Amino acid sequence: MNEHESLKADRNINPMKISPIRPQSLAEIVADRLKAAILRRELALGEALSEEKIAAAMEVSRTPVREALTMLQLQGLITILPRRGSFVFKPDQATLHSLVEYRLQLELLAADWATQRAPEALHSALRQALALMEKARDEDDSFAYATADTQFHEAFIAHCGNPLVIEAYGIAAGRLAAIRSHLAEQLGLHRQKTLQEHHQIARAVEARDADQLRLLLKQHIEAMEPNYANALALLDMRSG
Repeated sequence: MNEHESLKADRNINPMKISPIRPQSLAEIVADRLKAAILRRELALGEALSEEKIAAAMEVSRTPVREALTMLQLQGLITILPRRGSFVFKPDQATLHSLVEYRLQLELLAADWATQRAPEALHSALRQALALMEKARDEDDSFAYATADTQFHEAFIAHCGNPLVIEAYGIAAGRLAAIRSHLAEQLGLHRQKTLQEHHQIARAVEARDADQLRLLLKQHIEAMEPNYANALALLDMRSG
């Protein structure tokens, strides 16, 4: 039996619905590496990027680097300024407000749907993220804490059951993750408080208390805007 016949023989698989596996282009590989470098704090917020240096470091020509930067610009992680060059995204106050506002509305909607449609899976995902947050807190690992924080909140999106909401959240997801990662150290004083808030949110999901969940999420997300603004100011002072 050949591979195509084998697929047909399995009643659970419709070969007409299987997407072909498409290898990544060189530009996509470069974009993924640059994005990872931003999220790992190897590239600073606002840092100027040299196409020539990136190409040399990754042993590629400048063409895929230029294409990769354009891809990341579409994700909001790179700012390309004519005649000035490319820079890692760094939010100003207005951008920060827009990101928090955008995130708040999508996450509240996703939380409603996820709690209705996949409450057990959602609660399990939240508990897993909380365990990682507690471990990172105990080890004073700000980067791991920020990564687990992102995992916690993206659980609502992942379990909402609507691919369009997932797609919409993806517009800002990279920038939100980068903000958490780069400002995690400056937000250290808030870590214990935010961990308690995450536990309260998880308990509201477990109790399927939609009103309490919306209240807690709204308060938690809105409070992060001034925290992020203060952390950015502190980061500027230290780097200046």
